[in-house]
Amino acid sequence: MPELPEMAKGQLAGQAGALPAEHIRDVFVRYTELFSDCDDDGVAALYAEDAVLRDPVTGPAVQGRQAIRDWYQMAFDAMDCPMDMRLEGAVRVAGNLAAAALVVRTHSNGQPLRVDTLDVMQFNDDGLIAAMDAYFGPSNYHMD
Repeated sequence: MPELPEMAKGQLAGQAGALPAEHIRDVFVRYTELFSDCDDDGVAALYAEDAVLRDPVTGPAVQGRQAIRDWYQMAFDAMDCPMDMRLEGAVRVAGNLAAAALVVRTHSNGQPLRVDTLDVMQFNDDGLIAAMDAYFGPSNYHMD
């Protein structure tokens, strides 16, 4: 890692003691793999027992690992599986928070569908997802 400028060192001082950025990036990568495989149990295992999911962020909160697992199962049942979820660019890590642009490709009624999201995750000290908010709306759905 390059030597940080003095100004950056001051700005980032509050991130000391955070999880390693590599761990957080690895969770995002694993999340995309499990989501692509429509593995509701695997995705849920990335979350803390008391985690909160808002997908989309404007929707109702889903709280607790089992409820989150059930939510993913319902979502996967409504889609054509397997899908293709990929990171679009780098995961941005700030302490135990991170955000990444994601692209999901699937089919809806036999037609190709792409959904662009920005997922923001907060991690607990055990390295599990404590909260996840997915930012997307109608303008992020594309038939292509």
